Amino acid sequence: MEAKTAVTSLFLLVSDFPSGANWDQVQLLATELSQARRPVVVGVVGSAIKPTADALRATGVNVETMVIRHPFDLRGIRRFRSVLRAAHPDVIHAFGPTAVRLIRWVVTRRGEMNAPRWVASDVAHPGSGWKGWLTTRLLRQADRVIASGWAEGERYRRLGVRSERLTRIHPAAPPPGEAPNRADFCQAIAAPDNATLIFAGGQLDALHGVKDAVTAFDMLRYESPALYLVLTGSGPDRTVAEDYGRALAFDDFRIRFTGERPDLPAVTQHAALVWITRAWGGAHLALRAMAAGKPVVAYHTPELAEVIDDGITGFLVPPGDRAAIAAKSHVLLSDPELAARMGAAGRHRAGERFSPARMVEQHSRVYQEVVYERGA
Repeated sequence: MEAKTAVTSLFLLVSDFPSGANWDQVQLLATELSQARRPVVVGVVGSAIKPTADALRATGVNVETMVIRHPFDLRGIRRFRSVLRAAHPDVIHAFGPTAVRLIRWVVTRRGEMNAPRWVASDVAHPGSGWKGWLTTRLLRQADRVIASGWAEGERYRRLGVRSERLTRIHPAAPPPGEAPNRADFCQAIAAPDNATLIFAGGQLDALHGVKDAVTAFDMLRYESPALYLVLTGSGPDRTVAEDYGRALAFDDFRIRFTGERPDLPAVTQHAALVWITRAWGGAHLALRAMAAGKPVVAYHTPELAEVIDDGITGFLVPPGDRAAIAAKSHVLLSDPELAARMGAAGRHRAGERFSPARMVEQHSRVYQEVVYERGA
């Protein structure tokens, strides 16, 4: 029986690299499982950002890139199949809609069985049109779908995923590691050494509420000339955010961009507080802030309500209420002792309920279960 349940190889297929919402979780899974002497390959749909890919490779994880420009890019799909044949995984874990749609090119379906077995995450919003239809159809055929909480699990049920195929695993709070030199970081983003930094973003697109963050900062920047908004990650709306910010404050532009940094969890320790202005989701960003000991001011989404204790580890405000983001941030900035208490409470909650070891162990159990179902 033990031979049947042993997962000998795992392939983590990632839609976005490295700015997808689940990227912290992919890094933790790949690193921890590789250190446990399980062969792990991370397959990236697109071009991997070199510093982040190199950081992952340094831990012993094989990172393969597969540039697939459109759904019928035969050259890219052949590359994908070749990489997968070489990895010969027992389980494919697909993160995001793009990754799930690629499953149809490499997984054989025979009745209720898939070969190889595959697991899906981060697909609660599959999109619209034919892509959304295809993603939803494939999602219903997955051997297991992992939800990050009750709210996400309910979305999967509404998409037609059977309850027996659903597993709830809380995301993990990535350990921040040693913070880089603050003066060097401030110099890199062209901010003064004594700047008070508010972090937002995670990915620079409309979903992550970049314009909401810029608007809220415009309400708050009069508090102090040392206050700066730092937008983390990359994405299609970086130019939009910069143009919008300059239009609001062309003579006092204090918005900075980190770009992609593999040390972003560590860098977050330099923030005074963290904003999450996503229309939905955001748990991964909140956990990164909490692990770094920083209070969070965020929109009240169902996912964030499962992670943040309102008034204890941060503040939750009605979605779209940019004035409330600014007002709650004013409270924290004017009361450093309150901010410190909230940050400490967040760090404690992250370590107690969202530990990486627990997340990795639960994922390992899912992989074992789906392989056993094949061999039983």
